[in-house]
Amino acid sequence: MPPVVLGAVALGGAAIAAGGVAAAFAATGLVGFAASFGASMLLSAAAQAMMPAPSIGQMEMKARTVTVREPVMPREMVYGRVRKGGVIVFLHATGQKDKDLHLVVVLAAHSVKSIGAIYFEGEEAVSAAGAAQGRWAGKLAVEKRLGAQDQTAFAGLIAAAPEHWSNAHRLAGCGAIYLRLTYDQDAFPGGIPNITVDLEGKNDILDPRTGQQVYSDNAALCIADYMAHPTYGIGAAIAAADGIETDSLIEAANICDEAVPLASSGTEARFSCNGVVSLSQTPRTIIEAMLTAMAGGCIWQAGQWRIRAGAYRVPETTLTADDLREGGMVLTTRQSRASNFNAVRGQFVSPENSWQPDDFPAYASEAYRLEDNGERVWRDISLPFTISASMAQRLAKIELERARRQMSLKVAGKLKAWRIAAGEVTYVQYDRWGFGGTALPEGKPFEVDAVRLDLTQMGAGPRLAPELLLRETSPLIYDWDASEEQIYQAAPRTTLPSAFDIAPPGAPQASEELYVTRDGSAVKVLARISWEPAASGFVDTYQFEARRDGDEWLDRGRTAGTVMELRDIRPGQWAFRVKAISVLGVSSIWRDGALEVVGLTAPPETLAGLTIQSAGGLAVLKWQRSVDVDVRVGGNIIIRHSKEMAATWANSTLMDRVSGGEAIAVVPLKPGTYLLRAQDSEGRTGPVSTVTTKGVQILSFVQLNTLAAEPAFAGPKTNLEAAGGVLKLTSGPDGGTPQVLALEGLYQFGAHLDFGALKLVRLRSDILVGASALSDYIDDRMTPVDAWADFDGSEGADIDVVLEVRETDDDPASPSPLWGPWGRIDNSEIEARAVEARAWLRTNDPAFTPIVSELRLIADEVV
Repeated sequence: MPPVVLGAVALGGAAIAAGGVAAAFAATGLVGFAASFGASMLLSAAAQAMMPAPSIGQMEMKARTVTVREPVMPREMVYGRVRKGGVIVFLHATGQKDKDLHLVVVLAAHSVKSIGAIYFEGEEAVSAAGAAQGRWAGKLAVEKRLGAQDQTAFAGLIAAAPEHWSNAHRLAGCGAIYLRLTYDQDAFPGGIPNITVDLEGKNDILDPRTGQQVYSDNAALCIADYMAHPTYGIGAAIAAADGIETDSLIEAANICDEAVPLASSGTEARFSCNGVVSLSQTPRTIIEAMLTAMAGGCIWQAGQWRIRAGAYRVPETTLTADDLREGGMVLTTRQSRASNFNAVRGQFVSPENSWQPDDFPAYASEAYRLEDNGERVWRDISLPFTISASMAQRLAKIELERARRQMSLKVAGKLKAWRIAAGEVTYVQYDRWGFGGTALPEGKPFEVDAVRLDLTQMGAGPRLAPELLLRETSPLIYDWDASEEQIYQAAPRTTLPSAFDIAPPGAPQASEELYVTRDGSAVKVLARISWEPAASGFVDTYQFEARRDGDEWLDRGRTAGTVMELRDIRPGQWAFRVKAISVLGVSSIWRDGALEVVGLTAPPETLAGLTIQSAGGLAVLKWQRSVDVDVRVGGNIIIRHSKEMAATWANSTLMDRVSGGEAIAVVPLKPGTYLLRAQDSEGRTGPVSTVTTKGVQILSFVQLNTLAAEPAFAGPKTNLEAAGGVLKLTSGPDGGTPQVLALEGLYQFGAHLDFGALKLVRLRSDILVGASALSDYIDDRMTPVDAWADFDGSEGADIDVVLEVRETDDDPASPSPLWGPWGRIDNSEIEARAVEARAWLRTNDPAFTPIVSELRLIADEVV
């Protein structure tokens, strides 16, 4: 015999009415029998358990969270708390370029207690109070109707589309919402979102204990409400002669309301019903699914329906040998191997898991596993009307314990056995089988699965006698302690950045420069704008816009990179902005930047690094190449000279003019001042750079003196450190990586060269330098030694050491000697009383530092 079920619809008793409820069920196919007197079996007990497998046909738990747009859809009833979608019954666009989309979504085919928060694609878009959230703020409006018969039409929709929606369109008796969505690519990148709503369902459920019609999630009352509905149910009115028997309903409702302790402290109702009924299903399918919420049954007896909740009932009747007719009883001690199991698992609807189906903690018995030769056998169930993990575990235990009471009886009863009805619990006293005696003085309790009509020969002729199907039961089936509960935790959800919350890029930084056209004939202005990438893994491109002097924003294109160039840009005050766009088309906020573009109107920069060296009566002038493109292309370097030491451009004379792309010029050596400045292609000149010389020459030399810094390098140091006989840039950790703290450092020689008198000398530098890689550790190298560029890792280091001197004609020991400016010294002839020296150590890469082991200034005297 199959297992006793958690949810079952049963028929049994003394009489079946020819019409009314019985006719209604016969029409739906729920009942298939023909009799005017007698009884019928407990319908689902002869088949598999009424508690369904994980899928209940079209009543998939996942389907409730989808909003659909179909011309024909079944109505839905909602009991208790749910999050569900609905049916779009109206869709219309208005406004300029149809920017406003109007939707009406019907949620339930009846009135409801409340409509709470609204979700788009699972994310809260409208709070329970009706306020739009996040990126939807200002992009939508909502109106709610709870389904009252006298409710008014949506005022906002009437105002927006009066030709399509009027005061007559009230959707009376239906819970519904109206949404106005204002188009925004960022808010609605995928078009109309899937809409779900938090809902408290039917609010006119009759409670016979109080006589009031209220909102309730009491499982027994919800089932009775559906059965009593004259249109959607089977019309079995509560307390009607052919409806639902009141006392059994009150008993079941009280059982459902009993407080059960929880492992996490507190209590909850023993059974509650929270789910969605699709009216495309047959009444039998719906009732069976709802009965899973309370491990109960629904019995047709004596012309009325009796609803039973899952609880043990003390027997009020006893079945003895006197109740048996010929044929007696047939005992089955165990059920088939295929029907047996020792653990129960399944799914319920989890509010903690965004109202999605989730596995509740399985209920398994080690004792029963050992009885089954150590093999774990699972039964899978689905609880579409259960939203509590602890309640699901209690239902799973009832399912398991019922199934493990495997003893069943088939009883051929006399006419007086009609006193025992399907769904009740009765004692069986039969000493021959151990159902009595001192161990069981009252007998063994059995639950009546079904009562059948059996045509048999009794006395003078045939008679209809009862045949009872009984199954072993026990109070332990329904026993529960909080210690048995396993704490439920929703399955860990993958934490990903929101695809609709795009981080903005960095603020755009702009600079301008000049560039030469492809044919080399002209110089134009280029603005280069760059920004830090957005901290988001969903970014596909960046949109860049620009405007000049407050004009309209102009779209300058999109790029997957972080740099945009605007060529041949006009001078003026420019504003720029950039935003990130995701793969879904969602944008971040704009980030702004600005730049005053000077362009070709800007004068050239100062020529840097100007030095002079004399050789054989010539002055060799060197400077760093001009940074201005319009100087290098089409411009000039103008060289002038004045014999005055305090020279100006006005009191100088032109000595030469060289191409703007040059960085060296050789001119006659003359005492005085050389003045240089850059001139661009349009004649604008830059600041003046000067260098002075005495114009002296020395023909032959002998070493006069040497100024040496090594090995102690004891002179003043800036951004430098000396150790182990070498001088190098100061370094330290930066984010865990060693590097120099400054890209250049200055060393001042602690002494000077005093020639004792004004002398003609030649100065030359003597430097021994190498490079050191600060973060290139041999232990960290992954390539073979043969593949190394060099052993010490200094290959490619960009370092430099420059020795500079300044001179004086005064006694350096005097109170205030007049020193000249510093200048680079490589090999130069001077006339001075004394010189001071210093050295610059430089690197263009903070991962490298120059290592100086010899640093000397040598003075030679004319022979």
